[in-house]
Amino acid sequence: MLGKYFKHSLLKKIANRAGTPVYVYSAPAFLKQISTYKKAFKGLDPLFCYAMKANSSGALCALAAKAGWGADVVSGGELYRALKAGFKPGNIIFSGVGKTPAELEYALKTGIMFINAESMEEVLELERVAARLKVRAPLSLRINPDVDPHTHKFISTGRLGSKFGVSFEEALKIYMYAAESAHLNPVGAQFHIGSQVHKAGPYALAAGRLAAFIVKLASRGVNLKYADVGGGWGVKEGDEMPDPAALAKAVGSVFAGTGLKLVLEPGRSVAAPAGLLLTAVIYRKQSGKKNFIVADAAMNDLVRPALYGAKHPVALIGPGGEEKVFDLVGPVCESGDFLAQGVRLPEPAAGQLIAIYSAGAYGFSMSSQYNSRPRAAEVLITGPTSWRLIRRRETYKDLTACEI
Repeated sequence: MLGKYFKHSLLKKIANRAGTPVYVYSAPAFLKQISTYKKAFKGLDPLFCYAMKANSSGALCALAAKAGWGADVVSGGELYRALKAGFKPGNIIFSGVGKTPAELEYALKTGIMFINAESMEEVLELERVAARLKVRAPLSLRINPDVDPHTHKFISTGRLGSKFGVSFEEALKIYMYAAESAHLNPVGAQFHIGSQVHKAGPYALAAGRLAAFIVKLASRGVNLKYADVGGGWGVKEGDEMPDPAALAKAVGSVFAGTGLKLVLEPGRSVAAPAGLLLTAVIYRKQSGKKNFIVADAAMNDLVRPALYGAKHPVALIGPGGEEKVFDLVGPVCESGDFLAQGVRLPEPAAGQLIAIYSAGAYGFSMSSQYNSRPRAAEVLITGPTSWRLIRRRETYKDLTACEI
């Protein structure tokens, strides 16, 4: 369990000073995942590009940048955040299925490593933007390897019929076109089969298909520099990331010795174990045979349980009463507003704290102001007894700050 990174005595101090709900991240836990990746892939010398969509907090991104990682961004806003956090432009890749012309221009002016395009129309738009800027755009294609990773349908992205990527057949046509363009520079190829992949087999299959395609390209005079195998290494809620040595072996057996620079895009596996959502009990109630804990955090703060059916471990901070089975819910006016269902906890007192673990990824980054609820504060634990506020809690004024 992750409790060793989040001592209850420290969580109480944080809640007392920062209020609740509050996202609490652990710098030691975050850096532990980074170190584990580096160790597993040491012999392959890859470039790790932190997938900022998992958690784009400037403080966490700065930790990754200082560790020598690059960044994987999926919007102009994430590119802005990446640069502000200290990632080197030459270590940033831009992914995503719907980049606007303005975003493509921003990326080219910034001088990022490459753009992962996902359709012929996007490639043509990139060419037009590059021509206007009088540059050659570094191009990679997200190729759909048609591999089923057997994960949740919303986070499985590597099958044909997905909105992501292009087929190998279409990719060949695009690369041949790009090779003849004065404003496109094909440098890489990428796949990303989805999130929460717990076995290396799907990676080995996808990597083999990508490698064979890259060889085919080379036979036609298109020589790439980068092989990007995406992210998605699974980590179960409540646990640290398992050793990715099997993943390293799977992709290394394919790409080692090819001369290609291997690129990986870890995100959730790094950030999820490094964060929790701390909430306080408002009320307890019973409806029929069900017991409810109503907390001050809600689905607008953590939507994963409602959206993905994610089961985050929860723990009562401090002693409680009789142990019962509860649904942990929030104040949002939706039946889908739950943070945990059917969890066994000691009955808490009003005001008592509850920790929701493995919430460091797709927690705050997917949060909203639904029901006009100001978004939570964020803090970073930096040592056994030290922490700092890294994002202040929003106020009611922030809710209307952009209205005119």
